[in-house]
Amino acid sequence: MPPKRKKVTLHSFDPREILHLHRQLFLYGPITDSVAHKIKQNLVAFDIVSNTPITLWLSSPGGSCSAGLSIIEIMKKIQSPVVTIINAEVASMAAMISICGDQRYAFHDTGVWMNHPIHSGQIDYLPFIIDRTAFLLKYNEVMQKIMRDNTKLNEDDYKKIEAGELWLFPDKLIEKGIVDKLL
Repeated sequence: MPPKRKKVTLHSFDPREILHLHRQLFLYGPITDSVAHKIKQNLVAFDIVSNTPITLWLSSPGGSCSAGLSIIEIMKKIQSPVVTIINAEVASMAAMISICGDQRYAFHDTGVWMNHPIHSGQIDYLPFIIDRTAFLLKYNEVMQKIMRDNTKLNEDDYKKIEAGELWLFPDKLIEKGIVDKLL
């Protein structure tokens, strides 16, 4: 007669809990106010618990500038180092977040970074358009400063961003100071 098997009790397996225990956050998809709110809450909560590194995985087409800048502000204010990893493509506001990590990585086969001019889909009366234009010019200065402080982009790169889209693939990410290392 075969030996009796012991009854095995399976414990629940919650990937989100495991990822939180290891201080892993994912910003995948468009950056909205609600997405930014969740990321910021987690960054602050992790920082309260300890000041060990937090990993922020990024694969996003970008989104709201104000939501993205609010994430960058929290990243810079907390004591925990934030490691950013470009997992596939980051564009627009996600590209800005990626360059603000204390340590910055991208996958060597699929890491793609893109930035372009700020845009506003607002159509309105002339006085409102004039006010919005002044606001966007100031916002553009903020974005330019972040890029100049955190990358090695040259003037031709900035001209390309202002006139269209600057796409950088893994072979250029280290040279341009977008990441510190390819994975």
